[in-house]
Order: sequence, then structure tokens, then C-alpha cells
Amino acid sequence: MKTIVVGADGSAGAANAMRWAAHLAELHQAEIVVMTGFVPTESELPPQRVEALLTEQQQQLETWSGVAGLGDVRVRTVVERGDPRQGILRVADREQADLVVVGRIGRSAGPGLLHFGSVAEWLAHNSPVPVAVVGGAVSIPVRSVLVGADGSPGSRAALLWVRGLAAVAELRIVVATVDQPYLEGIPTTSAQNWRNELEGRIRDDLASELTAEGVDFEAVALQGANAADALLQTAKDERTDVVVVGARGLGGFTGLRIGGVALKALHRSDRPVVLIPADTEM
Repeated sequence: MKTIVVGADGSAGAANAMRWAAHLAELHQAEIVVMTGFVPTESELPPQRVEALLTEQQQQLETWSGVAGLGDVRVRTVVERGDPRQGILRVADREQADLVVVGRIGRSAGPGLLHFGSVAEWLAHNSPVPVAVVGGAVSIPVRSVLVGADGSPGSRAALLWVRGLAAVAELRIVVATVDQPYLEGIPTTSAQNWRNELEGRIRDDLASELTAEGVDFEAVALQGANAADALLQTAKDERTDVVVVGARGLGGFTGLRIGGVALKALHRSDRPVVLIPADTEM
């Protein structure tokens, strides 16, 4: 990881996002590009007035970065004209960013209440690079990660992303998958056999990206009709700092662009969520 782009708007959520990104940048010896969008509130402004407003916004952005306290990491600031949703992706593309980080406020069971004018949700649906959405409950440094595994391309990419993080940090990794077995009315031993078999499948197949490289992790077999709720409850139970899920795929933890489990996890999580597109290059 060489470059992280962070969206800023002066809010507490954006400051949390900058600090969280700074921790990752320090681990990877990466650079942070802090950006904000600029849309003039007045139409038909003379060019000199536009330039003055851009200068003011640049100064404000530098103030926000300073107040956030980003430590010794390399930081640059960019004011991008236009809609901040497209703007952050333009900056990420120009900078060849490995990760985009934005903040949010509150939690919601449905879309529309994410911070940064719902930029976070828009990015989740449109970004070709991984996106981290950082809420209020932020643990720095990151010591533990929960990653959802279902065998889809997005899930595989998520595991590779976590493997890259484990290469530069001492990290506890929990890999979870959700199944819905018919366990009602059957002996407890059968339920335990199901759990053992599914955890074995996680190690041998669903998380083979970690197993093949000798990366230590804990396999957790979950059951239930609501995979997002099961995943997030496990993040709480296991006290993991971050949830990582694939952003596209054929089901399970994926299907984000059609309103799947990853989108629900994004809205309901009380800790940072990292969404990894299936075609992310590691």
C-alpha cells in the first residue's frame, strides 16, 4: 500500500477517518492525500473570486489535517472542484490510490444516512478501489480484523487484503462464514459436527489465501438467516477492530451493488468497515 486518499469536510467523523488512515499509512510507510470537494455556492463568479475561494478551501483543508493530528506520516492536501463523490474517485485515480477512506456519522438499517452527504454509500457502489468507512467507534491501532469468507471473488480479494495488512502488523484475524443448517431437533453432537466441518472448510478452502501462506487465523462457523447481523454480532463478540468484506460476488457476504449483505454491514456496523472489490489488485 503506497497511497491512501481520505475525504475531509471538517467534521468529527472525517477527523476519525484521517487518524485511522494515518495508522495504516504508518504501517505501510504510505502517503496520505487528504481531499475535499469544492462547489461554489454562487453562480457566475469571476475567475479571481473562484481562485480566492479555492485558496481559502485549501487553507481550511490544511487546518483540518493539522487538527486531526496525523503524526509523522507524509500528508498532501488536494481541493477538487465539483461533486465530492466523483471528485474523490478522480483524485484516487490520479494518485493511483490503494485505499479510499471516508467517515460517517450514526448507524442506519437503510441507505441515505451516511456521513459526507452519502458519499460513503456512493463510493461503496462505484469505487474500483477498496473503500473504508470509519464510524465513531474507532480503535487505533488496529489489532484485530474480522473478514467474511464465502468463496466468492470478492471474498477472496478481502482475504488477500487482510493478508497484506498482516504482513506489516501484528494482527489477530478472525475468518467467519455463515451457513443455515437444519439443526433443530437433532442431537447436540450433530450440531458440533456441523460446526467442526464448516470450520475445517474455512481453513482448507474458503480462507486458503491465508492457509497457503501460513498466516494464523481463527475460523468461526456462524448460522442464521441474516448473514450481516451474524457477521456484525461476531465482530462484537470477538472484539475485532475492523470488519472486512468483499464488495461484489455471487451471494453470501457479497452482492453489494444489488443491496446485499455488504451494504447492510456498511450501514449497521459500529466499527470501521472495509469493502474490497473483487478485481482489486494486491
